[in-house]
Amino acid sequence: MEKPKETSASEPVSSVKLPENRFALELEFVQSLASPAYLHYLASMSNDEGQSLLLDPRFKAFLQYLQKTWSNPEYSRFITYPHSLYFLELLITNDAVCRELAQVSFRNFCHQQQYFAWQNRFLTLYGGGEKKESGEKIKDELPATATGQPDVAMTPT
Repeated sequence: MEKPKETSASEPVSSVKLPENRFALELEFVQSLASPAYLHYLASMSNDEGQSLLLDPRFKAFLQYLQKTWSNPEYSRFITYPHSLYFLELLITNDAVCRELAQVSFRNFCHQQQYFAWQNRFLTLYGGGEKKESGEKIKDELPATATGQPDVAMTPT
């Protein structure tokens, strides 16, 4: 029996049949990179050599392909969470971030920073929480998290 030919990460494998729903699968994967919890999961996974999946050259090549494709406006218009492209770039260019993502404290830090970024975006877009007509605070009407902060995920867009 003949041994399959080994290919490098940069060589396309022509014998691989691509799934019909490739667009949807890639879009879902790229958008999942916006989740610090999922990035932590990927950083905790290891390849056959025991190396973190995020540091594997073959996986990095796949991420580079995704960045080249999904940064293109033709494709990026379908992305709901644009900061997933930022995380994608970080995973490709910054090995230190890839190593840190395996730490729960760094995952929590990234999640907290995302929350603050979205909270700031809400305040910027909606005038700091002030209603224009009556001057009443919108904050009082918003669903609150356990800490009493407005839950920006539940606010109207």
